[in-house]
Amino acid sequence: MKIVAASLLMTTALIAQPALAHVEVDNHCNMELHGEITFNHGDLTITTDSGETVQITPAHQLFVDSQAVSLNAEEQRWVSDYYTSIETAIPMTVDIAREGVKIASYAVTEVFTELLGADNDLTEDFDQLFTDLSSQIDERFYAADGSYKFDSTGLDGDWADAAWSQEFDDKVESLIERSMGHILMAIGSEMLFGDGDMDAFASRMENFGTAIEERVEGQAEALEGKADELCTVLAKADYAETHMQKSIAALSGLDLLESKGKSPLKQ
Repeated sequence: MKIVAASLLMTTALIAQPALAHVEVDNHCNMELHGEITFNHGDLTITTDSGETVQITPAHQLFVDSQAVSLNAEEQRWVSDYYTSIETAIPMTVDIAREGVKIASYAVTEVFTELLGADNDLTEDFDQLFTDLSSQIDERFYAADGSYKFDSTGLDGDWADAAWSQEFDDKVESLIERSMGHILMAIGSEMLFGDGDMDAFASRMENFGTAIEERVEGQAEALEGKADELCTVLAKADYAETHMQKSIAALSGLDLLESKGKSPLKQ
């Protein structure tokens, strides 16, 4: 009986964990950030690790430490490509984050409602978690006038961390730990008040997990496709940044983006 109960615990955890995994922005290209970046009302501002301030305006004018930098046609092309790529990546990140929350919220709610009932406290806590996360995304990515904004301050040097906070990760971990206690109680109730066939109960949960996975599979694949597109856009920004470093003397110290994965572009 202990083996069956342990297997059921693992089965239920495996059902729920992939759902939560969809919340994370899958950072296929492992884009690391060196320095800080803000995007607010169309102004892109980068503070390098050495303390230089690089600003690109919505008109793609370049300033370094508040001094305008004259550019030839080729240099202007790289600056414009850099700005446009980052400007494009921000709403893509928001879209991926929102879709991830939607998928995870549905899957987790279905799992715990099936196992623990619609009125259980854990499901309500997960609902609140996802509501809080949606609010966090709005606060992080939208200015008061509804325009997009971005601020890397406080991130752990990774673009994929932009939509999440350590507080959110801690809450997820805490709820997963609590869920194990609720699951044990559900198993106990099944043993005391059910027909006592734990093998049948475990099989039912496995089948339910498969059904949930099938329901979200298409959405998850679409989300992965969007993550791939985001990776390509960030790689274009990294590519433009490399050429800006090489061709514009004032930007020799600019090294905000670094792809640790396989880039679709050759440097």
